[in-house]
Amino acid sequence: MLDRLHCESAGLRVRVHDGLTPKSARRLQDFLEDCPSASWLQCPEFTRRCPPPGRHRYVMLSAAERHGRLAGFGLARLSRLMPGRYLASFRRGPVTRSPEDLARILPGFAARLRQMGCCSMQLNPRWSGAGDVAEVTGILQRAGARQLPAGEQSLHAATALVSLRGSPDELMGRLKQRCRRQIRKAAKAGLEVRPAKSEAQALAFGGLMRGFFKARGLGLESVPPVERQWAMTRERGAFLLAWQQDRLMGGHVMIGDGGRAFWLVLARAEGQRAAAPAGYPLIWEALKTAQAQGFSVYDMAGAPDGAGAPDAGARSRDQFKSAFNPDVTPLVPAHVLPLRQPDHAVLFGLRQKARGLRAAWRQR
Repeated sequence: MLDRLHCESAGLRVRVHDGLTPKSARRLQDFLEDCPSASWLQCPEFTRRCPPPGRHRYVMLSAAERHGRLAGFGLARLSRLMPGRYLASFRRGPVTRSPEDLARILPGFAARLRQMGCCSMQLNPRWSGAGDVAEVTGILQRAGARQLPAGEQSLHAATALVSLRGSPDELMGRLKQRCRRQIRKAAKAGLEVRPAKSEAQALAFGGLMRGFFKARGLGLESVPPVERQWAMTRERGAFLLAWQQDRLMGGHVMIGDGGRAFWLVLARAEGQRAAAPAGYPLIWEALKTAQAQGFSVYDMAGAPDGAGAPDAGARSRDQFKSAFNPDVTPLVPAHVLPLRQPDHAVLFGLRQKARGLRAAWRQR
């Protein structure tokens, strides 16, 4: 492991890593598998799966006890605000085994990033459920962090979880009637969902996915290229394609995310209308696959949190997800922690205003 710099904080050694040796990588993987707050966005493989644009760079930080036991890990995205000053963003991170460990590592992570020229730190550790969210939010606010307004949340602050308990028949029985009806309708219309047989077949999904995202004004910056999606599903997960009369009508990629099965991508063909929507049978096959692979819950990657008025596209997605009868659970919303004043007040404030103006321009 190539450690550039480290510091001591609260009995922990905080390090910034240039890379990981195979032994260190295995040790980190064991740690992440033991953390309820683990997320694919906070994985050392993330930058390989989603190569960052030139305006961003990533750094890995870890916090360890004096005897070597890991207490926390974080993958921070550094965005340049001005020469020598950066915003450090932990998307769904940092990762710890417990909220108490999060409170312990925060001072060391903040000190380390401040030494690197960061004036602001944005974070939203992936804890869910009202109790854990309230506890973690309290920890962040006592550390001096401020919750960002709903319009400045770049990731969803609530998600929809489908329980995978019981048999496939019991799973089907918990779906709403309109969902079961759409699945049957798709089957009668000859729409078939099958796993991609090869990477070449998976790559055929790429053009369809890009067209779907472009038509809806959605960005692909945090979506891995299709060949990476294929690789991410080889051990656990699924790369599913929907066909009708030999035409590709849609696809869905499900990955393992911590202990959850996770909706990574769902897209359907533009300009073609199947006799029944492809999304319903695609998600149904993903649920059965996740259940067979031993996952206990399927994360639908977002749900309305009651903040703000959703647009028509969001309402349509929420209606679709609700057909699978999920439980909506809150997630920790993004907070920002000042690291250097007055740089934070000036630079972070200007950044947020510029982002708001760009969003308003796109909606015109």
